[in-house]
Amino acid sequence: MSIFKVFKNKNESIKDEHADQNVMNWVKKNKKYLNVVSIPYNNSLTFLEIILELIKENKKILYITNQDIKDISLLKKIRTITSFRNYCYFRGNYTNLEDKLLIITNYDSAYLMKDNFYCIIYDDINCYSEYQAKDIRGLIYKIKSEKYIVASIEPVLEEGDIIEITKNTRDIPIIEPRIITTKIDTNKEIPYMIYDYMKWFVKSRRKVILYAPDNQKADKIYRQISDLREDIRTSIIRYNDSNINIIKKRLKMRDEPIIIIIDNMNTFHMEVNNLDIIVYFADDESYDYKKLTYICGKVGMKEGFSNSEVIFLANNLTLDMEKAKSITRNFNKVAWEKGLINI
Repeated sequence: MSIFKVFKNKNESIKDEHADQNVMNWVKKNKKYLNVVSIPYNNSLTFLEIILELIKENKKILYITNQDIKDISLLKKIRTITSFRNYCYFRGNYTNLEDKLLIITNYDSAYLMKDNFYCIIYDDINCYSEYQAKDIRGLIYKIKSEKYIVASIEPVLEEGDIIEITKNTRDIPIIEPRIITTKIDTNKEIPYMIYDYMKWFVKSRRKVILYAPDNQKADKIYRQISDLREDIRTSIIRYNDSNINIIKKRLKMRDEPIIIIIDNMNTFHMEVNNLDIIVYFADDESYDYKKLTYICGKVGMKEGFSNSEVIFLANNLTLDMEKAKSITRNFNKVAWEKGLINI
């Protein structure tokens, strides 16, 4: 029996056919290094096709992702659309690894890897991680492989080819951030422009997430906005582990506005309709361009563009803010030039 099943419906087929085919063609050539540059949170179906093709040739693959094991989209696809089961998730225990054609692991566990592979795929697209390009290079170069593929929002490998996959599964642009600088001490008060934005978001019955760089600043923002509850006229919730189920329930309610204050972008993974984001203290040193770009990628993950906004609020314009804006703009520019999206 073949390990492959056909896709159940057309929606499960790969969207960006030319770019995906370019990746597949590269794998078949005698080349060693490939950068796949893609927008944040794009799907991993490109790599699924490659992995299944290499498995047919009995070649061993290491797939590195920092998604929680229960959230690994590629693994879910393998389980649902193929009959291939000769894989494992590596946590550092070397039991029964020799006969596995596909090993899935995360950054930390990959450092314990001693096997040799035909192809290593490092997927830095499907979720946000704090690992920088130099960290990723340092990891994968210590593992022996004939081919190295790294997918990220920018080229990571210092040599090799670059293939851009600028289109996402929703056929929409990635949101370019709006940068607002102010002389107001945002620890003490809300800039009038932000107040206006929040009133408009609520009037438009949208969901709003306010990101803060740390717990203390998030608490200050929550107190400020709570004082305006009667003017804004919507639910204002300070995100924590105890109220996550309440928040999820509220976010699923259509046409029900809500404002949520969060201090850690990794605590929130839910896809939300009609979402807007305001990044408070965007000039804080904790917000590098990678984190800011991935925050932009969170908008539009569910059902499309919907006139969503991402706002960087800061006292000073930083290079990281400018670079995040440049990265998102370039993705949209390239996708538009290819005729993949309408802006």
